[in-house]
Amino acid sequence: MPSRKSRLTSAALALGAVLMLPPAAQAATTVTFVAPQNYRDGNLAWGPVDQRLTLEGLERIIRSLAARRLPPGYEIDVAVLDLDLAGKIDPLRARSGELRVMRQDTWPSMTLRYSLRRSGRVVARGEETLRAMNYLTDPVAVRSTDALRFEKAMLDSWFRTRFAALEAKRSGS
Repeated sequence: MPSRKSRLTSAALALGAVLMLPPAAQAATTVTFVAPQNYRDGNLAWGPVDQRLTLEGLERIIRSLAARRLPPGYEIDVAVLDLDLAGKIDPLRARSGELRVMRQDTWPSMTLRYSLRRSGRVVARGEETLRAMNYLTDPVAVRSTDALRFEKAMLDSWFRTRFAALEAKRSGS
């Protein structure tokens, strides 16, 4: 099993390789948040700053996964229609700094609409609700310190399964 240091080094090298690609070789990604004030969750309870940080974080995650999981020449538009973050806000624990309580029945979910294009032509589209019902058993997400670690794992799983055939093309299989 690789050490944390070697995993971090590998991740840094992979990110560097993606950043060195010319812009045309990277997957073009558009992320929009449709009526975020109506989302079931998304740090709405703690104000617009927390919600902005959550949405910016999700946008970075989606862009990064698209760049990593889609081969060159593909573009994807993702519209987030609804969001329910992992855990639930517990106002009684807010004073101790622990705002979200994670339990088995508070899994993350996200409804999104996507359109995948190649050379300007739509090759796939759909609307899906993603759920990570076993989010507390994901060893990578549980060990991570990222604020959106469970949502990132859920989105990574979706990209991996939804676009598996494309990823095989990217790796030359």
